[in-house]
Formats: sequence, structure tokens, C-alpha cells
Amino acid sequence: MPARDRRLVESAAHWGRRLEDALQVLLLAAMVLIGATQIFMRNVVGESLGWADESQRLIVLWLAMLGAMAASRDRRQRRIDLAARYVRGVLRTGLEAFADLVTAVVAGVIGWYALLFVHETFTYGDRLVSVIPAWIVQAVLPLAFLMICLRHLVNGVLTLAGRVTEDEQG
Repeated sequence: MPARDRRLVESAAHWGRRLEDALQVLLLAAMVLIGATQIFMRNVVGESLGWADESQRLIVLWLAMLGAMAASRDRRQRRIDLAARYVRGVLRTGLEAFADLVTAVVAGVIGWYALLFVHETFTYGDRLVSVIPAWIVQAVLPLAFLMICLRHLVNGVLTLAGRVTEDEQG
């Protein structure tokens, strides 16, 4: 890959990472703010915000999915690599590529069914918190799983192509 193209890809990856992280921080701050406001309203004012509890659950969903995306981005997801600990060289590379490709397939299947679920929700016109179309909130499900699929697919192909893994670098 030419140096100019490589810098462009690295820059896009950098800004994508920053955007994901900023969204996580923003959602976590919103969750804390809504929770604190809800506590204040219940204990001091004697009333509560009718939308607060449901919005908290939706924010947790988004945070969980964004966290899963970040884990796959940083290759910090949970995985069973017992065999990879005891083998080296081509066999280890093959096992790592296989694990990434299987993960990509599983995430892709889940992403596909999540997309069908969101489409069905869109078709029925479901609403959350009485006003928000449910498909907008639920769109994070296929987005996250398809992004995880893409990342593992790329990692598997790069591993097969001979990318040096972090373990081999020392």
C-alpha cells in the first residue's frame, strides 16, 4: 500500500476510534446526569421523570454495544486461546486467523438477524419513551455486530497475509 494511502487509512481509523470513544463518554455522562436528576427529583421534589428509567436502559444498551465494538477494535474481547498459548509459528497464525474468521461469521449472522429485527420494528412503527421510533435506538445492534464482523474479518485476512501479531513483537 502506498504511504499516502496508508496515512489516509490510519487517519480514518484514528478519527473513528476518537468518535467511538467520544460517544461512549457522552452516553456515560448522560446516564450519570439522568440518574442524578432522577434521584434529586424523587428525593427532593417528590416526583420523577417518567422517561428517565427507560432512557437509562436504552443508554446501557448503547454503551454495551459500543463497548463490544471497542473491545473488538482493540482486540481485547474474551476468547478461548488455550491452544494458541502452546503453539508457535504457522500453526499459531492459522489458529488466530481461524478464530478471527469464525468470530466474523458469528458476528455477521447475529448482525444480519439484528438487522431483520430492526427492519421489523421499523415496519410495525414501534415507539420507545412514547415518542422515539424504536428502530433508531435499536439500530445500534446490527451496526455493532456488523462492525465487529468487519473488524474480525479484516484481522483474520491480515493475519493470514502475515501481519506480525502483538505477541510476536514482544
